[in-house]
Amino acid sequence: MPAAATQPLVEGVDCKNGHFNDPAVRFCQLCGIAMLQVTHVTRLGPRPPLGVLLLDNGMTLRADADYVVGREPERDADVAAGRARPLRIADSHGGISRRHLRIRLSGWQVQVLDLGSANGTFVQEPGAQEAPPVPPAQPVTIRPGTKVIFGRRWLRYESHRNP
Repeated sequence: MPAAATQPLVEGVDCKNGHFNDPAVRFCQLCGIAMLQVTHVTRLGPRPPLGVLLLDNGMTLRADADYVVGREPERDADVAAGRARPLRIADSHGGISRRHLRIRLSGWQVQVLDLGSANGTFVQEPGAQEAPPVPPAQPVTIRPGTKVIFGRRWLRYESHRNP
């Protein structure tokens, strides 16, 4: 099965060179051409990766699927069903739950969802000093440069996208 057939479909627009993009971006993600030159006629197409997740230990993951983060993320029903990937995080301090949080892709957005963890999940927006908690079971949309803190660990979402 081709990779595009397994990717979720989202509404997007093509730049004048035919590259599929988020309707909210000002420049094409592939060729960099200004999207102002395009009549924004949307169509359904396979969602490209939305960026990367950079872990505090240097590990990098493509933001092209949902992830369940924790000490034992494979216990999550969505991981078992193939709807999310497991991201196992070692934790010698006891601050990370077995199923701590989920990184969810919704349309063209990246969201963080605390899965009822014991110690909470916190989101620090770019340039912010504070990192407010993510309410359990309520998705919080994050933008590029946002740091997600869980236990004594963290990851940061980065992307060329800056709608």
